[in-house]
Amino acid sequence: MGSIQLVVFDMAGTTIDDSGNKVLTALVEAARIHDLPGTPDELNKLMGMNKREVFTLLAEQLLDRDSEQVSQLAEAALATFVERMRAAYSQNVKAIPGTEETFAFLRERGVKIALDTGFDSVIGGLILEQLGWLDGVVDCAIFSSDVSRGRPAPYMIFRAMEQLDVQDVRQVMKIGDSPADLDEGMNAGCGEVIGVLSGAHTAESLGRYRHTRLLPSVADLPALFNQ
Repeated sequence: MGSIQLVVFDMAGTTIDDSGNKVLTALVEAARIHDLPGTPDELNKLMGMNKREVFTLLAEQLLDRDSEQVSQLAEAALATFVERMRAAYSQNVKAIPGTEETFAFLRERGVKIALDTGFDSVIGGLILEQLGWLDGVVDCAIFSSDVSRGRPAPYMIFRAMEQLDVQDVRQVMKIGDSPADLDEGMNAGCGEVIGVLSGAHTAESLGRYRHTRLLPSVADLPALFNQ
């Protein structure tokens, strides 16, 4: 781990406590309200992706891909999702145990810390404001609305590298709790792509996707650096 210069952490389910499955619940409710297809299990596989892209994919299953109605339906479902998430994260936002200690461990060793997320800047910004993490706790946060394509595209990782002046992607570690996180890290060519089991996926479900390691949570990350 000595070559790692930057660790890119996911938010909900990885560094942010998502007990009660707030994100999945909001996805399911928004899909149901707008008559979009997708069982909870199917929607769970889309966790971590840009939510506008998720609702566009679902709308395209119902409508002509080139129809203006696809965009209208996706935007309406997204607005419902954002409303649900703002209510869910308006209070009682908590870090997953050990997260802030892991951040401090990395900063003491000169490793840069970025957050990236499938949330847009509205929801992501609300969470970070409540936690105060942009006040010297992490080095930067990249939201899905900051790039042209969200996960599994690698662009949020590249944006973090650009902002923090990290030039070699092999010196970047990506860590997250969803298949989209792992695909994002692999698509970027990260030196380490780590899945954590603190979110909505099990070792069996995450293990089907390309990765370098699986850990119980981000609290176990310092032990890798100490090996």
